[in-house]
Amino acid sequence: MESLKVLAVGSFAVHGTASLKAMIRILGSRVLPVPSVVLSGLTNMKSVTKLDVPFEKLLTEVFELSVYRRQKLILYIGYLGKPEQADILTTLIQKYKPNIQCVVTDPVCGDHGRMYVPVEIAEKWPALIRVSDMVFPNLSEIKILTGNDPAAEGGPEEYIRQFRSRYPDAELVVTSMLLNTEEIGVEMYGDRRFSFYHPYLSRNFGGSGDTFLALFILHFFYNKMPKEAALTEAAQQTSAYIAHSISLDADELVLDF
Repeated sequence: MESLKVLAVGSFAVHGTASLKAMIRILGSRVLPVPSVVLSGLTNMKSVTKLDVPFEKLLTEVFELSVYRRQKLILYIGYLGKPEQADILTTLIQKYKPNIQCVVTDPVCGDHGRMYVPVEIAEKWPALIRVSDMVFPNLSEIKILTGNDPAAEGGPEEYIRQFRSRYPDAELVVTSMLLNTEEIGVEMYGDRRFSFYHPYLSRNFGGSGDTFLALFILHFFYNKMPKEAALTEAAQQTSAYIAHSISLDADELVLDF
């Protein structure tokens, strides 16, 4: 019997709730997690240790087992630990294309007007975006991936136009769009444009974007919601998790009510 799994590539941090940890919490046994790097904690924590993983061997073996087990895959690509991991992914996407139903990419490289990964990793994202079906950058990442300074001023429309011109084949969903100081949301550009905004909560938690993506995957691919409804539900649920974490005065995102 053919089944649908989420092959998720991203970091695994022991302390904190983000990336693969958030994916596993939201999607459970549907996830095939492949860490790009193992961390003792989130990168914004003090004295974090990074450990390498045998990425190419592990990812290849996971793909091979999925073929053997007759699994269709949603390939989710998030945080990369090394530049060469992008080349490995690009090659394996072509090799296992018949088994991949959709490539969903979060080109993790910046936020809040700054780039927080090495330039060598940021330079690898364009090739992965070009083999993706959906891409979920924030506005800082859109600027980086169009050759602009992540802190560049001006309205988002021109940067979004540049991004869509450079990467016309990937359906674009812009995350963490601040409409004003009171509302934040998502905007989708593809066959049709869609936007959803909700009240802005002023506290930032690492992992909120990963949680949003996991919830979107759950609602769209598994619960069979229309894309707009899945984006709306994912945004609302993520906001509820953030509000819950604030109410607990937690120092990390809490995904347990």
